[in-house]
Amino acid sequence: MQTNIVIGTYRFVGFYVTQYLLNQGKEVIGIDWADSEASQYIMEEKELEIGRNSNYIYFPINKLKLLDISQQDTVFISCYDIQSGKMDKIDFLIGEIVSFIEKFKNGKNETPNFVLFMPIEKDVSIFQSILSLIRGMDSAKIIFLPTIYGPWQSEGMSFEAGINQLGQSDIKAAIAAEYTGDALYITDFVNALESVLTSSSDRDIHLCSSIDDHWNKCAKLIFGESMDSFTPQSTTKINKGTIFEVQCKMEPEEGVALQRKHNKRLNLLKKWRKHDYGEQ
Repeated sequence: MQTNIVIGTYRFVGFYVTQYLLNQGKEVIGIDWADSEASQYIMEEKELEIGRNSNYIYFPINKLKLLDISQQDTVFISCYDIQSGKMDKIDFLIGEIVSFIEKFKNGKNETPNFVLFMPIEKDVSIFQSILSLIRGMDSAKIIFLPTIYGPWQSEGMSFEAGINQLGQSDIKAAIAAEYTGDALYITDFVNALESVLTSSSDRDIHLCSSIDDHWNKCAKLIFGESMDSFTPQSTTKINKGTIFEVQCKMEPEEGVALQRKHNKRLNLLKKWRKHDYGEQ
C-alpha cells in the first residue's frame, strides 16, 4: 500500500494535507518538530484530531533520514509552513530535509514522488538547497501557494496577526513577508490537491483563486478602516509556473469568520492551560 510522508504534519498546510489524506483512507507518516514550549499545546490539539487514526504514525524530524520508503510512496514537504511560521532552528530543519532527499541522488534507493509546497514570495533563497535537489528529480512537483488562510493559520501570518489584534508594526511586518496578490482558503486548496497533482505534467504549478482580489477582500474584513495604513498601494503579480485556478467554495466572509471563531477557541484553550498548569 502506498504511504504518504508529510513533513510539517502539525503545522498549518501540512496538518490539513495530513488530515485530507487520512480521510481518503491513505497511510500517512507524519514528520514534525517541537520548536518551542509555547507551541506544544497546539501540537497536542492537532494530535488529538489525527493521532488516533490507525493509518497514522508520527516520527520526529531527526528520524526522517532513517525512513525506508519505496518508489510508489509520496513525500510532501511544506516549505510554506517553515517560511510562514515563527520557528527556531530553520537551518537545522532544512539540513535534515536535504539529508533525506540526498539519499535518493545516487540511485541506490528507490526514488519516491516528491511534492514541495512553496510560498509565492519573491525571496525563497533559504530553500535553495532543497529546490536544487528537487528540480533534479523526474518524480517531483513544486506547488507555489499564495496566502493560505483559515483555522490554524500560523501566528506569523498577517490575517492571524490582525485577528489577534497585534501591534501595527507586527502586522506590517507580517504583510511585508507574505504574498498579497492572492489568497486561498485552506480546505479549497486541499480539496483541489489531487486534481492539481494529476492535471499537468509540468513540474512547477502556481495555484490561484477563482475569486478576484481574494487577499484584499479578506484583508478588508480583518483590518477594516485600518487597512490602508497596513497594506501596500499595489501588489506586483508573480507567476511561478503553470497556472491552476482553484474553484473556491468558501467565500472570504465565511472563511474569515471561521478563522475568527477558531482563534477565539484557541485563546480560551491558552487561558485554561495557564490556569490548569500554572503557566506564566
